[in-house]
Amino acid sequence: MTPLPTVFDPGLRWLIHLRWLALAGQLLLFSAGAWLLGLRLPLGVLVPCLAITAASNALVAWKRESLPERAACAVLLALDTLTLTILLYWLGGAYNPFTAFYLLHIAMASVLLPALWAWIGVALCGIAYGLLFYSPHKLVSTVGLSCCDDAGHHLQGMLVAMILVGVCIAFFIGQLKSLLSRRESELTRMRQMAARNEKFASMATLAAGVAHELATPLGTIAILSTDLARHACPQCGAAAPAEDARLIRSEVERCRSILEALGEEATQRIGESHQPIPLTGLPERLREFLRPGFFRRLVFDLPDPPLTVWVPPTALLQSLAVLVKNACEADPSSQPVLLKIAVSKEGVTVTVQDHGAGMAPEVVERVGEPFFTTKEPGQGMGLGLFLVRMFAERMGGRVDIQSRPGVGTILALTFPAHCESP
Repeated sequence: MTPLPTVFDPGLRWLIHLRWLALAGQLLLFSAGAWLLGLRLPLGVLVPCLAITAASNALVAWKRESLPERAACAVLLALDTLTLTILLYWLGGAYNPFTAFYLLHIAMASVLLPALWAWIGVALCGIAYGLLFYSPHKLVSTVGLSCCDDAGHHLQGMLVAMILVGVCIAFFIGQLKSLLSRRESELTRMRQMAARNEKFASMATLAAGVAHELATPLGTIAILSTDLARHACPQCGAAAPAEDARLIRSEVERCRSILEALGEEATQRIGESHQPIPLTGLPERLREFLRPGFFRRLVFDLPDPPLTVWVPPTALLQSLAVLVKNACEADPSSQPVLLKIAVSKEGVTVTVQDHGAGMAPEVVERVGEPFFTTKEPGQGMGLGLFLVRMFAERMGGRVDIQSRPGVGTILALTFPAHCESP
């Protein structure tokens, strides 16, 4: 299973995206200021600052997987504060309306960094802003007019700066909220899976304990019933006790087979390695997991061209056998049961369709819960579909159920698998 990212994992990635966006915005603003407003720009200062931003962003993006998240974010924010201060110092100092971008740096530091580092970022931005008051440079046009002395231009610049800062903050915070929401959903899914795994472990422990505790008394009952049947004398009118003894023996064997099946279903699928299985050979391999009557009812729809998939073979075949067995038992009319295999970008999807009585929506919602079954008492333990769901989740897949009363049921097992052409 893919491990969850840490809280700061998405931050550096979106900080890199935001820095590319900021770089493009700076290039656009400088171009518009030079060509549309006729501003004199100190290219000897602007070009190196933009180059430093681009080079540092490219380097961090390349090495992102090996860099510590917090330290990388702190260094980039400090570097951006420095380059912003240099740019503003040469472009009007404290009179430049784009000093509002310090607020963006403070907002990002508050989100990405621990509290102490965020306060250090606030202090750094405050000191940098204070240094701008000592700037002797003014932002002038090619005709010699100072834009900093024009209140109208200054206010218009403040409007543009506010919009740009707002867009950047909204973009950054929005992306982080979206990622954190997905992370919370993933945590919820993992909690649910952990609860099901706990049920699975409890079931395996219960199965082993029950089998151990009942093995001796069942063996004793089997021996005594055999002796009772052997000593019964039909000539003496003891045919009924002999028949009862044989019935006891058959019921004992049934109990033992149920215990064995419970133990196999609970433990046999754990720890199995992935092996290649040709999909064209799946019918023959599935035969040994099914009753002959169930297997004869199967109609296979295999993918073309034939493929080989890498999966845990026993777990897959047992899961398919559960789906086929349930489909055959749901339709006692002996109509064919369709088993279709399709390969897509999601992986392999195995669909089993029957024409039985179907299930009501409230029953479909509970299908797959451990020990929940719609069969008659003694006909099932309600573990088959639960174990199929466990197999699907361990593989990173899912089980989908479509059922309509009086029409039938379609169960689809989807799981990712490495596929190869023969």
